[in-house]
Amino acid sequence: MIRDALFLAVSWLRSTPLRTTVLTLGLALALGLPAFVQQAAGALEDALLERAVSSPILLGREGNEYDLVMNALYFRGRVRNPAPAALLDRAVAADYGVTVPVHVQHSAHGIPVVGTGPEYFAARGLTVAAGRLPGLLGEVVVGGGVAGERGIVPGDLLRSDLTDLYDLSAGGALGLEVVGVLAAAGSPDDAVILTSLETAWALDGALHGHVAVTEDGGSGLVEASPGIFLFEQLDASTRASFHLHGRRDELPVGAVLVFPRDRAAHDIVLGDFSVDPAWQAVRPRLVVGAILDIVLRLRDLMTAGFALLAGSTAALSAVILLLGLRLRAPEITLMRRIGAAPGTLAAVVATEVVLVLGAAAVLALALVRAGLVFLEASL
Repeated sequence: MIRDALFLAVSWLRSTPLRTTVLTLGLALALGLPAFVQQAAGALEDALLERAVSSPILLGREGNEYDLVMNALYFRGRVRNPAPAALLDRAVAADYGVTVPVHVQHSAHGIPVVGTGPEYFAARGLTVAAGRLPGLLGEVVVGGGVAGERGIVPGDLLRSDLTDLYDLSAGGALGLEVVGVLAAAGSPDDAVILTSLETAWALDGALHGHVAVTEDGGSGLVEASPGIFLFEQLDASTRASFHLHGRRDELPVGAVLVFPRDRAAHDIVLGDFSVDPAWQAVRPRLVVGAILDIVLRLRDLMTAGFALLAGSTAALSAVILLLGLRLRAPEITLMRRIGAAPGTLAAVVATEVVLVLGAAAVLALALVRAGLVFLEASL
């Protein structure tokens, strides 16, 4: 009987491919969307909190703490009024612990360029998979994730993106030499280019070298702004000629990441900057927690909406199934006349429902998995 019911159910489903497809897709979405929202929210919460917890204190100018955290920790967006090097010098002199700048204002081939110090790699637990860490002006290392996607290897030359085509005082497009590729760390560092703070200043235009401008035939009639003739390549032949324009303590560092040596140092940092009108000491865990509260509320609202969607989809599926039975009335009458058992019809309908639900569940699992893979790649 079970074999006969399975044969008839499969035959009925195959005889109405459009109805079967619509039912399967509708049920797959009704099952998959709530599951995806729950798992995606959990994955997002874990990823954001892990980064925030591993970044105890962030120093910057007084202002929007959300922009500061997203820029310095997740390399998204820009800080409108970046902190100067004077803040970094103050934090270093106070000797709170490991103190590193995080200057994220530029990109190369669309990849964020992070200017920082050598201590950053140890503080974040980053290791080199190929090549070495940058040591000279113009040298960079590339995160393992973006290096794999773009096929970047040590020895490649990356050209920085222009920030302002019409500002002659701004940094132009510079060639950056890739000297290393980092091992994948499962963090935002996988998707960026890391270099020294001085190289970031070169991208700002504050640190640059000039191509020599000579007179045409000694006539003395050639006049040119030295800002136009800037070196476009940082290498052994040009590196020594690069010089600093402006005071070092006024150059931007974006934000300062502090890893206090102990709890006492942690509290001292917060105390030192709690009453300072110009600077702020941000605890990324609290900032990210506030963002996640909003995300989780949206998740709950979406889950309630998806529950209503699932209910309406189930009701619609039942209506479609009942209409299908009415359309098959001649077939059902014929089955009864040829001696089909009383429970055969119920077994066929139940088997059809099980097959559709099974196919919908498999499709829903595949859609959820694909969505989570895409989400992990984009974090």
